[in-house]
This record gives sequence, C-alpha cells and structure tokens, in this order.
Amino acid sequence: MLSDLILNVFFPPRCPVCQSRVEGADGVCPDCFARLRFISNLSADRASAVVYDQVSRQMILALKYGDRLDLAPLLARLMYNAGFFVLRDADILTGVPSHWKRMMIRKYNQAAVLAAELSKLSGIDVDPEILKRVRATAKQGSRAERFEHVQNAFVLNPKSNIRGKRIVLIDDVLTTGATTQACAGVLLKGGAKEVRILTFAKAAEND
Repeated sequence: MLSDLILNVFFPPRCPVCQSRVEGADGVCPDCFARLRFISNLSADRASAVVYDQVSRQMILALKYGDRLDLAPLLARLMYNAGFFVLRDADILTGVPSHWKRMMIRKYNQAAVLAAELSKLSGIDVDPEILKRVRATAKQGSRAERFEHVQNAFVLNPKSNIRGKRIVLIDDVLTTGATTQACAGVLLKGGAKEVRILTFAKAAEND
C-alpha cells in the first residue's frame, strides 16, 4: 500500500533487537535472526520454536507492547516449522486470552494474533473466543505463586463447542507453564479430546 511505502520512507522499520534498519519484510535483521537458539521438537503435545533469551525476548516485547504486528508472520512461521507434530490432525487453534484490562492497554492479544497467522499457514480453523480470562493475574512471583495466581482465572465460553476436539493452545512464551496448564485444564473439563501447546519461545529451564 502507498501509505506503507510512505511510512517506510520517513519511519524505516528497525530490528526490535539491535535497532538497526531492516530492509526485508520479516522485521528482524539477519544478524539477530542468526542469534536465535532454535529448539528441536519431537513431542506430539507441545512445542516451541526458540529458547527464551535476550534476542527472542526483545522480539516478543516488540510484538506485545511495541505495536510490531509486522513481526507476527515471522514468529508464526517459525512456530509452524517447529510444531509439525503438534499441529498435525488438530481441529482448532486458540490463543491464551488476555484480561480486558490488559486489552485496553495493548489493544490486541498477541497470542490471538499468532493463532490467526498459524491458521493461515496450517489451514486449521482458529477460534479466539473459546476461553475467557475472568481474573487479572500477577506476572511476578515464585513458580508456586504463579501456579496459584492462575487458579480459576480462565473459564470456557458457554457458546463454544469443543467436545471431542483436538485443540492447540497458542501463546508467545512458555515460562513456568502455569498459564497453559490452567487453560488446558478448563478445555479438557469442557470436553476437549486433547489439548496441545505451541509457543514461540520457551524458558530454558522449562522442559
């Protein structure tokens, strides 16, 4: 679009990691892309594309808080490549939901954005409304505290029909696993046949 061309002239895109000017469409410079630590995934129920480190963290922060939606196709493509077994024969994709208070600040849910991009790549249906986050939760705290924080934070949308479905839950990063575990529990209780996890990054200590 002409408007995009004009914006690129006056406000050239920059790599979210090193802030150098980016000429390509992916939004990340080749040097920083080369610093990503890719994960070899063989699991059929969960996968992540890269290790959560300084490089991947800057990419995620740019997507979540910097309005860098141009990064979403790249992140989703890497997730798609890593998640072959997770995505195989899945019925529905859905993102970990954000609380409405966070949505007012961020304007969009990065997990839902990634799920939509993955739907384009995989051909799997996406439904961002399956789960609702009914309680805002703290991000900080010990591992035990984080698991406690997300208890009863998610509910199933009563309009959703997930009985007997294989669902892939999408998020940007897996740290303790507390959030995805809480979401998966709600989905399974609601009748899902299987819940799999696919994220862009994963904390090194989380296995």
